[in-house]
Amino acid sequence: MGSPSKSPSEVTETSVTCYELKHFVLGEDGLIDFDDESELKPGNWPDKRKLLHTCLYGLVTFCAQFNSTSLSPKRFQELLNQVYGTSHEVAVLSSSLYILGIAFGPMIFAPISEVYGRKIGVLAPFLLSSVFAFACATAYNVPSLLVYRLLSGFFSGAPIVSAGGVLADIYPDPSIRGKYFALYAMFVSLGPSCGPVVASLLMYSRPESDMGAWRIPEYFSGLLNLTLFVTCEVLLQETYPPIVLKKMARQLRLESARYSIHCLHDTWRLEFKQLVRSHLVRPFEMLVNPIVFVVVLFSSYVFGLFYLFITTLPEVFYLARGWTKTTGVLPNMALFCGTFSGCIINMMYSKVYARKVRDNGGAVIPEERFPLLMGVGWLMPAGIFLCSWTASKSIHWIVPCIGIYLIGLGFITIFQGCLNYLVDTYTKYSASAIASNTFLRSIFAAAFPLFAKQLFVNMGVQWGGSILGFVALGMIPIPFVFYKYGAVIRTKNTYVGSY
Repeated sequence: MGSPSKSPSEVTETSVTCYELKHFVLGEDGLIDFDDESELKPGNWPDKRKLLHTCLYGLVTFCAQFNSTSLSPKRFQELLNQVYGTSHEVAVLSSSLYILGIAFGPMIFAPISEVYGRKIGVLAPFLLSSVFAFACATAYNVPSLLVYRLLSGFFSGAPIVSAGGVLADIYPDPSIRGKYFALYAMFVSLGPSCGPVVASLLMYSRPESDMGAWRIPEYFSGLLNLTLFVTCEVLLQETYPPIVLKKMARQLRLESARYSIHCLHDTWRLEFKQLVRSHLVRPFEMLVNPIVFVVVLFSSYVFGLFYLFITTLPEVFYLARGWTKTTGVLPNMALFCGTFSGCIINMMYSKVYARKVRDNGGAVIPEERFPLLMGVGWLMPAGIFLCSWTASKSIHWIVPCIGIYLIGLGFITIFQGCLNYLVDTYTKYSASAIASNTFLRSIFAAAFPLFAKQLFVNMGVQWGGSILGFVALGMIPIPFVFYKYGAVIRTKNTYVGSY
């Protein structure tokens, strides 16, 4: 800063060889920023590179979510009971504690991605999650297994919350981002759908006498995570613009010997109180906001139902139809197909939303996220009722599977729509809004499977499912209310204004 300033052309001609200054705007005090058209800016990357990063970060999140249900199959519960004499509730706790770890992980790892960048903020915890997956596979008793599952879930929270920030980095235009957010959500939702199916096949591939077969899914998850970690370490680049700019400023200083060159991130003084306020306190403060609370509650309830059905669908088909332990997990594929179809519909609707934003002069309209929920969201409670009341042997199995398909379709539509609404409404502090959502939805997803078996056994599949369906049905008017009155509520809500 103390050295005399030079013009951009003077710096370019004398010493900058690796990075042309045309990519940056250089102030007289040496402060640089990206030029709007700079190809080094993540938002201006080629489409193929953006798609590669979207898919790889999506796969990282897929693995984190896959492991959340890899120990939910009936076979795992039986093996754990035979080896250690554990109850059904303790076996289910291995999944619930993993999800509980996901609830708290984002509060810690969100600031890491903003201080040190997305890549290290996602991949370093992901590597630690892989280590604890192997620790679970080699656990010598149930308490150690549960502790390792909690820690594995805690570190898995990093890709789940921070990978979404990558999309904001490389797709700054919200009218375009929605389409790729739907693609990313496909990985998020398909992970837990595949977990029980793959884990069951892995465990049943071993002889009945193999009491250690319950360890195989954790070995598989650890190896899958490590393979993906190495791939991402090689192929991924940093996407957080302040960190990219910081690295470029350092390179320019070295190339030009002009040590006054710096970026805003270089002047940032890391304060613990500010980090606590931004990433630990603000997400909980935002839950007090009526808009955030209602939208997050809606998405968290359907997320909890999603996990409940993933973990208990085999139990339903055992109880009502007498299916075998192997075939009982196959209805989860209907849930998989439903969520996949919902993601495709979300991607198609993103084009409609983009057109509405263009017609509005480029300004986002958060309430325009809700028409899709209004038209499709009701399919989730409808699917719950259909699945519950057609579960008996007298009705062909395809009918309840259609209901399961509708559950997945309605779920991802509601879940994705609520997330997009939060991001559009709280653009500057969308990370805090997403952290609020991640925390509450993980609490629901951890708690719901714990009471699912008792609900269906004590009340029957029909009425147990109906209770869940009636609560979901009661929430369906939420998008209608927000679509009509949301803009008015936002303008009158001073808490929104403060964000």
